[in-house]
Amino acid sequence: MRDDSHSRPQIQRIRDWLAAEPAAECLDDLAAWQAQLKALLELDTPMAERSSCIGGLAARLLDISDRFKPRLLAATLPLAREVHAGVLDIVRSLHEVGLRFDVDEEREALDEDAVVEAAAWQMRLVGEAFLLSCMGGVEPPHPLWKTANRLLLRHDRLIEALAPGQALSPSVGALLGAYKRMLATAVLQPESLTARELAWVHDYLDVVAGATELSWRPLQPESSVFWLNAREDNPPVAQVRRPPLGTGRVLFFSALALAKRVQEQIEWLEARIAEAEVVGIERDGELLESDSSGLPLGLTPVEALSLLHRMHERWATPQTRDQPRRRKLYTVQVCKGLREIWRMHKRGRPGDEVSEWMVYNESPGGYAIISVGGVHGVISAGMALALRRGIGEPWSICVVRWVRSEKPEEVELGLQVVSESCVPVSVAFRGASERSTTPALLLPPREGRRNNAIMSPAGTYASRRFVMVRETGQLYVAQGRVQSLDMQTANIELYQYEIDPYPI
Repeated sequence: MRDDSHSRPQIQRIRDWLAAEPAAECLDDLAAWQAQLKALLELDTPMAERSSCIGGLAARLLDISDRFKPRLLAATLPLAREVHAGVLDIVRSLHEVGLRFDVDEEREALDEDAVVEAAAWQMRLVGEAFLLSCMGGVEPPHPLWKTANRLLLRHDRLIEALAPGQALSPSVGALLGAYKRMLATAVLQPESLTARELAWVHDYLDVVAGATELSWRPLQPESSVFWLNAREDNPPVAQVRRPPLGTGRVLFFSALALAKRVQEQIEWLEARIAEAEVVGIERDGELLESDSSGLPLGLTPVEALSLLHRMHERWATPQTRDQPRRRKLYTVQVCKGLREIWRMHKRGRPGDEVSEWMVYNESPGGYAIISVGGVHGVISAGMALALRRGIGEPWSICVVRWVRSEKPEEVELGLQVVSESCVPVSVAFRGASERSTTPALLLPPREGRRNNAIMSPAGTYASRRFVMVRETGQLYVAQGRVQSLDMQTANIELYQYEIDPYPI
């Protein structure tokens, strides 16, 4: 017979701690939370008696994570050492609770709804660990994907729920919804999004993730389908990039329905922004306040529009890798940020904004680089960066596609080359709120881009017509007309243009 004389008072102490006010500093609260979890794990009591404490501890941990996120929203990579340590500590705790508390051994003591309900909040914790990892630029803990897949695989009701048109109970719906939100975020290439964008996507998917498709059978069209082996610890892979091997339990996932929904919201938001420019509504403050938008708060309308375009592209038509990577190891000079690149080319020589990095692999279309002497200044996904191998060689103009930071003093970047040279110019768009010109880079034609292009800060592009001023050598002023918006990130916009044949 089990002796409960020690267990019951300890469980009551944990309940009392949960009922008390949390510590003002979230990381202090995390340390106290870890002590309570350790005490609970040491008890020899049935899962049914511990369930109320487990649920309370899970809710407190999610609260700690929510209180910590604003530090990541305001932070820049590389993270400060204490923030980086906080990310790792909270992520490990979230994953540990999702991994450690398994009710399988006591399923006979619990009804099926209670088992699935427990799995639902476990999946939510695992999903929160994944989100926080992405926001902090660190690798998700091992074996996060295997943990999430295990929670899905062990319930017959969940396997049946993947059939089209199957009615779902609230607990099954919550578990599948949390899993689908992880998948939908993973296929967006979260390493290429900023922390603010990831938080916005997470809130967006909280409402609409259930519209995605998840099946044990191949889905159509293949061009928008992802797959993962449910018995392995790997994120989903685009089927057009690498087809499944046909071994193990393969799950197929599609967010095409979300892509169609996003396209409708893009059209609605573009129309609202155009209307705002005509009637004088404050574009950054009023457009998203209406409930009819269906969009969360946290980004300006222009930022939300840029992100929605990328979400639509990555959910509807996943990218393939056409060019092989080659392992290399050599140092390069790097200038980070569009304005810094502009100033350097305007001055005609590099200055203090240039630092040394190491290339560790390359392809005809880009590079992967790592910091070698510490990182100074701001780094974020989507920013402009200039790179050259040595003094006297031309600067390649790149866009940061992804950022990783496993150590506070170390940052890895994936770069896409968009031009082999640039000319500093200034632009001013018709109808823009800014009454002065904005620094920009004029990029010559290259393979895949027949016309000249301009890279400018995000939010500069306000209409098709603009004025460009070039001051290198002779002063040159021209009116241009945008032909296509080729790239839009949280930091830059890249658009092809022609000299306007009908200037105003």
